[in-house]
Amino acid sequence: MEKSNIKNIDTNYLNSIGFKTKQINQIYDLVNRGIKEQLYTKIHFPYHNLEHIERVLCYCFWILNMKNSKGENLKNIEVLLYSALYHDCGRNLFVSNKKHGIVGAKIAKQRLKNVLYDKDLEMVELLIETHAKSDDIVDFKNYKFNKKEKENIQILSNILKDADALDRNRIKMFRFAQCNPNYLRTNEAKKIYNDSIIFLQKYENSKK
Repeated sequence: MEKSNIKNIDTNYLNSIGFKTKQINQIYDLVNRGIKEQLYTKIHFPYHNLEHIERVLCYCFWILNMKNSKGENLKNIEVLLYSALYHDCGRNLFVSNKKHGIVGAKIAKQRLKNVLYDKDLEMVELLIETHAKSDDIVDFKNYKFNKKEKENIQILSNILKDADALDRNRIKMFRFAQCNPNYLRTNEAKKIYNDSIIFLQKYENSKK
């Protein structure tokens, strides 16, 4: 049975690494949205289930909190969180690894069309598509974003890709597939790399 595990992790521990109660509740609500929509219920990829999604959401907040503590105050955080929730929903047995970002972006835009404005939906599309590409540079297509918006979206994309990469340490059987901190894009993700391994252990224990 799919369920959120974030509230089963020791609150004092989560607070010690910067998580606020409001953020814990946001993660819980987003995961339950994923359960309600059955985004990952029928995906037969053990490493890309709802638990992976929940941890990616956690890593996104973790990185964001560190950036905010330095005064960066990024915009469109809601867009990042929805992108994290839907980023792997395009995976299935008939979609290649390279194409799942494109498929997932279409699903996300359809599911969120009554939740987000058109411009935000375009951002979600770009973030989900880029997370599945080896190239880190966002292709803004013909969308009309100004320079500051593009810079912000690129940072959000880097955060999502790093959050996704940090959770590669869940892959126990194949060491080569685990996260290589040298390839992380943000300084914040590099700083929490070792702590993310502890977080993964805490998360696994919360399921017992």
